[in-house]
Amino acid sequence: MIKDYYLQNNYNNYLYSGIIGVLLRWQHKLLTPENYINCEKVLEIGPGFEPHLKYKKLNYKEYHCLELEKNLGHKEYFKKYYPNVIFNTYNGKNINFSDNYFDRIIISHTLEHILDFENFLNEMLRVLKPGNVISIASPCDNGFLWRFGRFLLKSTYHKINKNSDLDYNYLIAKEHVNTIFQILAVLKKKFNIKEELFLPFRIKIVDINLIHICHILKR
Repeated sequence: MIKDYYLQNNYNNYLYSGIIGVLLRWQHKLLTPENYINCEKVLEIGPGFEPHLKYKKLNYKEYHCLELEKNLGHKEYFKKYYPNVIFNTYNGKNINFSDNYFDRIIISHTLEHILDFENFLNEMLRVLKPGNVISIASPCDNGFLWRFGRFLLKSTYHKINKNSDLDYNYLIAKEHVNTIFQILAVLKKKFNIKEELFLPFRIKIVDINLIHICHILKR
């Protein structure tokens, strides 16, 4: 994920403002259907400063959040704003919980950052109880509408905010190591997709959407 704590905070503020913020908040609401609201033990991976429970009311006994070890600065943020969340760091590969521990796993806009995301999905399945799901949201990068949206932002918002410390194109180039096409190819080949949803147009075509949501079932 983004190395610099200050830049990452700016990045999150940018993503959750304006039209992009409206879309992401809508995505969070749809990421938890009504039948997934009640889960005893929930794990969210890579929440940044915007955990899923900020946007969707969930019923749980334990809510865990994992961030990369280099993002240790998030710990104070969660301690201040989400004291009921159990926050820990991890090495980006191993999830230090026993097999079949969680009732649900949430990972939003994070798979595109992980080099060996297939093995990491298997690691998530290891700590998930059978019959439950990993809920995944991913940007439709490098689809046509995604690229067109970035072009419009570069021509408007980014020109207006010339003094911003955030170079969005540079960060995306460094951070998005997997396109949506790579992610979907692996998910459809190796994993059991229980439900699938595209936003904003719902038609299952990457090039005319901005976000992909799916739920991976562990049998």
